[in-house]
Amino acid sequence: METKRLNWLDIAKGITILFMVLGHTSIPSVLSNFIWAFHMPLFFIASGWTTNWQKTDFKGFTKRKFRTLLVPFFVYSFVVLMIQILQGWDSFIHWIYNGWGSYALWFIPVLFLASLLAKLIYSIKNRYILLGFTFILVGISCILSFYKIQLQWTLSSVPFATFLIVVGTELKRLNSIIAESKLWHILIFFCITAGISLFWRLDLCFNSILPFLPLTIGAIAGTLMVFILSSWIDKHLKHVSIMLQKVGEETYLIVAFSQIIIMLLNEYFSLNVVLKYTILLLTLVALKYIKDGVNKLAKVNIL
Repeated sequence: METKRLNWLDIAKGITILFMVLGHTSIPSVLSNFIWAFHMPLFFIASGWTTNWQKTDFKGFTKRKFRTLLVPFFVYSFVVLMIQILQGWDSFIHWIYNGWGSYALWFIPVLFLASLLAKLIYSIKNRYILLGFTFILVGISCILSFYKIQLQWTLSSVPFATFLIVVGTELKRLNSIIAESKLWHILIFFCITAGISLFWRLDLCFNSILPFLPLTIGAIAGTLMVFILSSWIDKHLKHVSIMLQKVGEETYLIVAFSQIIIMLLNEYFSLNVVLKYTILLLTLVALKYIKDGVNKLAKVNIL
């Protein structure tokens, strides 16, 4: 069971998912490297931040994560895969053996498995042993990264993702600090993340996490930058806050379909950037209403 929904955290997800869409365009590498420094880590950190590990046992936790993560994953994957098969971009057999590769849906199975591992870690009562297991996972992730070992279904990323979830849980202690931070704190964290991203690129999808220390610092700093900005927006820009909350509540849908929509538009049309992303927005809004309709008919949130 999760903690009460936080408006500023939905805003943070909204900001970051927009960054994710932007980061997969042909923007200059200096900008994409900055976005990639924190955009996927933030979602793992946010998961740890919002999870109460003591609310349910491992079986109940697994059932909930299966329903909220894997059921929509298989539905969305089926839709996207059918489009890719019809376009000749992928095959069912390749998907079964390899997963989604660099396509954004890789994130969901990794989050599911990392969440289960984090649940097991937080079942350990001794805090020193808990932290010890966490850093064992760090060591495993670094070894996999150093030797460029790519497991199927992006499983090489699970150990580092688990570490980020634990980081998010521990950072929850800073909740009051986030609320009381000033705008100049955003600038500090921006400079840290931007400076690190000038020298190294974090790619969580392919577990490219070395050198570990600066990239981890960059990921955490970038996450705190967005968290503080989101808290400030929630307090001072109500209309913007509401809009970004709505976007943040639909991150799963955007992760699933934004790339395939852009791929289809690029395949069949020659559009300027404004028109292309206007169509993307309108299509995602339509899909949101379709999703809500399915949930209403099912009388339970299955998507």
